[in-house]
Amino acid sequence: MMIEMKALILEISFFEAFFKVHHTKGFKLTYPIPLPTTVAGIFGAMLGIERGKLKKEFNEILFGAKLIKYESIIQENVSFVQYKSGKVEKGVTPVTIINEPTYFIVAAGEENKIKEILTKIKYPYYLPYGGQNDFFVKDWKVVEICDVIKSDEITNYAPQDMIKNLILRKNTEIQILPVRHKISKDSNFYFVINGGLKLKEKIFCTEKENIGLYSLEKFEMV
Repeated sequence: MMIEMKALILEISFFEAFFKVHHTKGFKLTYPIPLPTTVAGIFGAMLGIERGKLKKEFNEILFGAKLIKYESIIQENVSFVQYKSGKVEKGVTPVTIINEPTYFIVAAGEENKIKEILTKIKYPYYLPYGGQNDFFVKDWKVVEICDVIKSDEITNYAPQDMIKNLILRKNTEIQILPVRHKISKDSNFYFVINGGLKLKEKIFCTEKENIGLYSLEKFEMV
């Protein structure tokens, strides 16, 4: 018998955010939407769970996120100091940053566990940040607890080889970026903003907003 799952949806905004794209070197790109591992880190910070314990603590929880709005994606040059082979190297690297983003972030699982999370985050242990600890949270609030369903239409992200069609609407944006994951063989993920993804199979998602949900075991904690 399948356990009925519930999803806790938070709305969270940052002044700036940066979620480092996997595999990039020499420059730093950002994912437009935080991956499930990053979402777990946000919930973990609010619950006081150490990063190294997230997979164990959240082994039965699914995570996902959706970008609601943002001001712009900007590029900045950042100075760095690197210690390599006993030598100090200095340089400048370009970094892409999301300006003024607002997201829905989701944790989903057995109803009592989700209600427990809701109770604890009302008084967060730490305030979360937007990918790096100098990107401060602007505001956050609980949206609701809703049902988890299975659907072949989602509004956030999925591996490229799982996608049947794009659901395009006014101002839809699509980005294709590499992700370290074990969901399928294709490393590329489609990220959609103001649109949707029609999948080849049904996956877990929120009944409200159709936000696709994934297990942490399918992703590398990087």
